Amino acid sequence: MTNQEKKELMTGLLQGANLEHAQINLILEEGATISYSCNQPNDNKTTSNSHHTKDAIMDYVGRLKPMVRDSYIDCYDQLWMGILELKEVKMHVYDSGKQQDTTFNRNLVAQIIHQMAATIFVPTANTVNMAQYLEPSKGGDHPVRQKLGESPENEIRKSVDKYLKQHIFG
Repeated sequence: MTNQEKKELMTGLLQGANLEHAQINLILEEGATISYSCNQPNDNKTTSNSHHTKDAIMDYVGRLKPMVRDSYIDCYDQLWMGILELKEVKMHVYDSGKQQDTTFNRNLVAQIIHQMAATIFVPTANTVNMAQYLEPSKGGDHPVRQKLGESPENEIRKSVDKYLKQHIFG
């Protein structure tokens, strides 16, 4: 097992543990150290776990790039990175909830996609087409399809609207 594989294994184990207010430093061997800190309050989801989850979210929303309008394709990833940093979004998006096979709140991500739909995505981007891109194994029958037709709760919707207006319309 390589040092990188050992590091990834240990990081994964630590992320699954409920270690509130813990800081753990492991030295596996020369060149392979792991630091894990969970000293932040739960409403500030910036642990190393959220970095992996953010990557998973970006991979997920990246599946919709074929449906993004040409005028937004260059800033699509930046828009999402900014949305994921919004306090109102950050408080909920890193919770997987009851959704299977996700490390993030897929329903919230789908609702934000719905909020962005009219502006960012091409006119043919409806819930069926989007669900097929997001969940190719189940396509338009996937449960995410329903959430792609809903707006997020009011506080999140207002925050995302404000962000989009600042970054899209000047």
